[in-house]
Amino acid sequence: MKTVSILLLGLAIGLSGCSLHQRQEMEYAHYQDDAAAIREAHAAWLILSSPSRSREWPEARKKYNACIRELAAHLKEAKRKGGMDEEKRLSLPFVIEKSPYAKDSNPWFYEAIFMSDEVDPTFRLRESVTVEGMGIPLAGLAPRGGSRPHANVLKDNGNVHTLTAILDFDRMVDGKPTLRTIPRLMNEHIFIGKNKVRQPLAANFSVPIALFWKLSDADGTELLGAFRPKKAINTMGLYFSEPYDPRKIPVVFTHGLMSGPATFANLTNRLLVDPVIRENYQFWFFGYPSGLAWTIPASRQRQALKELMQEYNPRGTSREMNNIVMVGHSMGGLITRFNNSTKPWTLMKGLFELPPETFAGMTMGNWKNGLAPLNCDEHTLEQLQNNFIFSPSSSVTRIVYMATPHRGSTFADNWIGRLGQHLIDLPSDMLEEVTRIATLSRGMFLLNPLQLKDELTSIRQLSPNSSLVKYMSELRGSPNVPVHSIIGDRGRNDTPNSSDGVVKYHSSHLDWSASEKIVPSGHSVQDDPASAVELRRILREHLVKVKGRKTLEEADAKAATPVWQANPSPPIILKRP
Repeated sequence: MKTVSILLLGLAIGLSGCSLHQRQEMEYAHYQDDAAAIREAHAAWLILSSPSRSREWPEARKKYNACIRELAAHLKEAKRKGGMDEEKRLSLPFVIEKSPYAKDSNPWFYEAIFMSDEVDPTFRLRESVTVEGMGIPLAGLAPRGGSRPHANVLKDNGNVHTLTAILDFDRMVDGKPTLRTIPRLMNEHIFIGKNKVRQPLAANFSVPIALFWKLSDADGTELLGAFRPKKAINTMGLYFSEPYDPRKIPVVFTHGLMSGPATFANLTNRLLVDPVIRENYQFWFFGYPSGLAWTIPASRQRQALKELMQEYNPRGTSREMNNIVMVGHSMGGLITRFNNSTKPWTLMKGLFELPPETFAGMTMGNWKNGLAPLNCDEHTLEQLQNNFIFSPSSSVTRIVYMATPHRGSTFADNWIGRLGQHLIDLPSDMLEEVTRIATLSRGMFLLNPLQLKDELTSIRQLSPNSSLVKYMSELRGSPNVPVHSIIGDRGRNDTPNSSDGVVKYHSSHLDWSASEKIVPSGHSVQDDPASAVELRRILREHLVKVKGRKTLEEADAKAATPVWQANPSPPIILKRP
């Protein structure tokens, strides 16, 4: 595997330069072959740009793609045998277009470019999703670092861009065609020739997903984040698997206990089968150490979304950013529900022994008055405000709950759950802050410090007996924000007496859901194909509401047919080159 990684890295740099000068012919021995390949690709391009020759298109497309792949293979070999500089790049028989994401210091942008057919896509993925068309599918590994300004919340861990390489004979520079790497999730087609004939772009949507989650810092931290959250605290934040696209509606996925953002790999891979989804939605993932009490990552998620709105929607006029869809699985659903409730301070009933009317009349404007009997210092008030006093984002206009324990799970109270509570090692600064708040509760926490630690773990806070879960049922979101539920019954068809093995139907069910879908799955409903079909339906419904039915019909009409092929197992583990 190490050898494969080196070869693929060679391709990455090789795509940015080779030599045609006589003194380099010994190192780059394929000049004549490349010239012939370019001529053959041009002949195929002329056929593909002629509507009257459409019967010849399938064969021409095969020849065209084979030529591009041959060029790429030769470039990789040239890089392996010698260095590349600007002079050699200028000597190529074609021009290499700079990446649309390039910076002046790195015009080629990517750390590495992987040819999709040389990479095994089976990491976490049960299917491969591809589209036949012009060009060769690539996966471009973006450099780690601060391409986004809010590094404390929004994590950029080397996004993997879905690309398609083409040799464009409509963009001639000094008589040379242009080798382009097109962001595939931003472009379904290319228009070629004087007649602007529309041709689908080839794609492999699965390889970038597999690479992203394998190479991301958030991958592999599920158990670490559950039982040693202080060691995984740096993985908390919002992840982008692809660059931000202002034309697309964000879908924000939040995972559950003993899980991570990669838990949605199969779900998002299946959603990308639909060109309507590809063209109109972008996927973001909120990751956090799931051993933390879920109110803590909930606060970080609100902060992340606020900063995103400031960066991408400062005037509040973006139709797409004003119609975010939130998807929460298991404990991630509780985070989502809490963050989108109109009176989140209701949960403080479980913390303080105050008269019921204190919370009944509490608002964003008078909450400090209600807590006056506690004699809180300013620091404690600030912590309470950060965690419980906020207004839901008006930019979230649809919510999907997947296997969410709205009324808790008895799993948290069995011997496994109790053991897990004791195993969780919370950050010391977090213990200090909540101990300060706990001293105001005049409750049992002061009599048993170990019980305080257990109460603060995520497992405990999923218990039906948890003080926070008890009052979760009182939380409501805006009536203008529809919610949907996807619930597993393990294929037993025994709803309403069903369970997904962790959460009972009674706990997942919401009377006010706009829709409820029962799928034949255990607790990992996000991995079931039926859940992908249902989420696709919901997103299409949302699209009609946001952009109108015409958008949906137009996208359907011009869609290229995807190929969905089951992957072999076991998967091959890939490492960052």
